[in-house]
Amino acid sequence: MLEASRSSRDPDADVEGILVENPSKGSRPVCPVCGSTNVSDTTCIEHLVCGYTASIATFEFNDFICPRCGKKLVKEHIDYRKVVLRVCHDCGHIARIKEVIAPGRFRGDLHVGRKSSLLMNMNSWINHIDSALRRLGLKHVRNYEVRGESGTIHRWNFAVWLSEGEKPEIIIKLELMNPYKPSLRPLDSIFDILSTAIRKEDSGIKHLILIIDCDGADRLLEICEELNIKLVPAHRKELFTETLKDLVGTIRDHDQRAL
Repeated sequence: MLEASRSSRDPDADVEGILVENPSKGSRPVCPVCGSTNVSDTTCIEHLVCGYTASIATFEFNDFICPRCGKKLVKEHIDYRKVVLRVCHDCGHIARIKEVIAPGRFRGDLHVGRKSSLLMNMNSWINHIDSALRRLGLKHVRNYEVRGESGTIHRWNFAVWLSEGEKPEIIIKLELMNPYKPSLRPLDSIFDILSTAIRKEDSGIKHLILIIDCDGADRLLEICEELNIKLVPAHRKELFTETLKDLVGTIRDHDQRAL
């Protein structure tokens, strides 16, 4: 997920104010900042009520309830609109380049079979995480909510405490897709990672484990490392426990040295 009012390189940049004209037919799209042609365009959903912008897959996963304000998206051009965002894979610049004018409904893609399969996948992961946390004897809660410094309420699938502090040391977030879309495109994954990183920082919690369906894992791992996020590909459940143990050990070693 990506909050489109932010640039991936400059957190103070106003992407809404950067409207790049659609290039003429036949020309190669370029980054307006560095001139690179190593760019990708993707159609996203902008919630008109609060301005939150994310990939269509993100809203689909959340049953078309806005992750920022909690309101339901129902009618296109009234509740939401489709926009195209361009990301430069060289300098990281993100810009909205146009609005998708063509009418259409995306809600019809979500039928009962897809929701049922997604729910099964989600429940499987939740049970796996809960079991791992219990085996390690870690204090945790599910569906943790915290008010960020911005005043926004952020929701995390799990929160883990290693001390008696008010806030947890670790939060865990699931970003899973439905079985008809077994993995996000790399660009969608980058959007979701950047948005999650923004919400993590606003929550005031240092450590995050992000479980996500993704391609191009090597590049995404680099991005997550820079953002202090531990990435676990959704198809590798066995990696979660190993990642959790390493993170807990690192935190405890750091706390021990600080004494």
